Amino acid sequence: MTIRTTVVGSYPKPPDEGDTFVVRKTIHGIDKGATTVDDLHKAQDELVRTMISEQEAAGIDVITDGHARWDDILTPFASHMAGFEIGGLLRWFDNNVYYRRPICTGDIEWRGPASVDAFRFASETATATVKAVIPGPVTFARLSVDEHYNDHEAFVLAIAGVLAQEAFELEAAGAKIIQIDEPALLGAPEDLDLARRGLEIITGELKGAETTTVLATYFGDAKRLGADLFTLPVDGFGLDLVAGPENSGLIPLLPRGKRLQAGIVDARNTMLEPVDTLAAQIAELAATVGAENLMVAPSAGLEFLPREKARAKLGRLVEATQKAGV
Repeated sequence: MTIRTTVVGSYPKPPDEGDTFVVRKTIHGIDKGATTVDDLHKAQDELVRTMISEQEAAGIDVITDGHARWDDILTPFASHMAGFEIGGLLRWFDNNVYYRRPICTGDIEWRGPASVDAFRFASETATATVKAVIPGPVTFARLSVDEHYNDHEAFVLAIAGVLAQEAFELEAAGAKIIQIDEPALLGAPEDLDLARRGLEIITGELKGAETTTVLATYFGDAKRLGADLFTLPVDGFGLDLVAGPENSGLIPLLPRGKRLQAGIVDARNTMLEPVDTLAAQIAELAATVGAENLMVAPSAGLEFLPREKARAKLGRLVEATQKAGV
């Protein structure tokens, strides 16, 4: 079976240098009364088409919509939940990008899907497989402020209940792969059992045997979690082998039949990796987990890179996968 290539989630929004950033221009126009929200939606649609086209042109097998409509991964979901207000800007982990911190002020309840329409649009636009991406309940809780439950366990499980409904709606919309992002779990091993309970709520809502769930971690290694990470109720695990090189020691412990999404291309550095180096790494990973269980990817979302560097890195990832000859 051929090894598949994928992305983690985000893709650079700004265009190549010298080109007009239409989405940003449209947003500024709304503030001045020169453009409308409908104009913004059209500009975002076109940006999604461009992001999909570039991923497909590079040869990526499993793509996303690039998160073209999102400023961060939390705000779109918090905005569709009763009980949340959107707070001020905070740094997104140790990066030079920011997110708006959700503030829980009441009971968290479902208010309709946050990402389903965007997933449908991407699926109708793309020829490649589009995967859905949602935040994990532990990361969501740890990057939010709880002014209502005052109980971390209750807060995480309440979030999980709403995310379960989102996952169910995504599956009903045709999502065959749902990625659940849990980067904060790497620094919170004490939440491992709570993460298991939250994920059981989410994955328990999925009905189809053909739906694959992938728990994505990035920006570090999982050594504090160890092989216990692989006991979580998902079909596969995303590991960042760039920011977390020690993750390579966990890979031989991956249970048989579980899938690995290996982040081997640096998503936060413009330096291009040698194709031969990547090909050798891919061949070694395939020998360890089996080609049928392996997807290779950037180490994190590509939003930290200029557009031309993101394209180049994806092209090298695909070339290296083909050169590995597995």
